[in-house]
Amino acid sequence: LKEILEREVMQRMDHRHLNYEVPELAGQIPTCENVARVIWTLLEPRITQGKLHRVRLYESPDLFADCYRAGANGAGK
Repeated sequence: LKEILEREVMQRMDHRHLNYEVPELAGQIPTCENVARVIWTLLEPRITQGKLHRVRLYESPDLFADCYRAGANGAGK
């Protein structure tokens, strides 16, 4: 999982201008919710052992966005 996160998320997004350098966010406002949703779409197909249950992205220590599998706990993706 650590290698997948490094390759799919960190290399793609860390220290990048999300509006201009991350194609998956083109045309979107890079809110915490939108970035969490993009991270979900990057990770889910690459996790072959087990299932991705949640992506939680922190904006600050007490502000975060959760992204769940559609239908999990009544939540949408």
